[in-house]
Amino acid sequence: MKKLFIVGILSLSFLSVNAQNLPKPSPSCEIEQQVGLTNLKLEYSRPSVKDRAIFGDLVAFDKVWRLGANAPTMLSSDKDLTIDGQTLKAGKYAVFAIPSEKEWTVVFNTDTEQWGAGNYDEKKNVVSTKVATQKNKAVESLSITFQELTTASGHLVIEWAETRVAIPFKMDTDKFAMENIATAIKEGKDLEKVYYNAASYVSEAKGDNKMALNYLDKSMEVKAYHANTFLKARILKEEGKDAEALKTAKEAHKLALAAESMGWADYIKGTIERWQK
Repeated sequence: MKKLFIVGILSLSFLSVNAQNLPKPSPSCEIEQQVGLTNLKLEYSRPSVKDRAIFGDLVAFDKVWRLGANAPTMLSSDKDLTIDGQTLKAGKYAVFAIPSEKEWTVVFNTDTEQWGAGNYDEKKNVVSTKVATQKNKAVESLSITFQELTTASGHLVIEWAETRVAIPFKMDTDKFAMENIATAIKEGKDLEKVYYNAASYVSEAKGDNKMALNYLDKSMEVKAYHANTFLKARILKEEGKDAEALKTAKEAHKLALAAESMGWADYIKGTIERWQK
């Protein structure tokens, strides 16, 4: 009898623990996104429409909303962001919204420990922006995503029911990139690759071919190889120095053959043929 009693208690305990493992009506979601050199993280809960009227009803107009269900939406960034001309310092923030029919106010708040919006304190807002609402196709579950990404900007996009709101943000990716280049040069390791990568960046991202050629000359002083030599040829071609570009490309082709890098060799050869036509 005693054994049966103990078994019964253990069974009830087991059932009790497992009974807590139930589906959430508003499941949690985490998104990590790199934009340029900035790492972003979004944490939020995703309520569904479920045939309800949402904005102006379930989510009241002109009142603070936690931008989801359960805890407020959280945004983390490892570098400073610029939102509506304001600086959002690197860190973690609660994101709240004050919806209206045609315009939302979206705020970033330093209190990341609160639940819902019951303890919302406007004094803890560090950035606030107003954004127009857009008519959208019906979205059943709340969706908050990073969209329209470049190496230095993007949009935090909120979509639910038939409403869409997009909050633009920017970051100083060029500053971070140039700092990384300076650090790598100072370390002095694999400098032919460091200068080559720097040349690629300043040419493509900044359009500064003069600086790129300077970096390439330094790269080739350390070690001339097919990649840095051919990049120099391409930039010379862009600068209208056709004869010098062709000569440099032929040098790059020889270096690719010597390195037995046949993919590069074929690519460079094809480029030379196009340039000679």
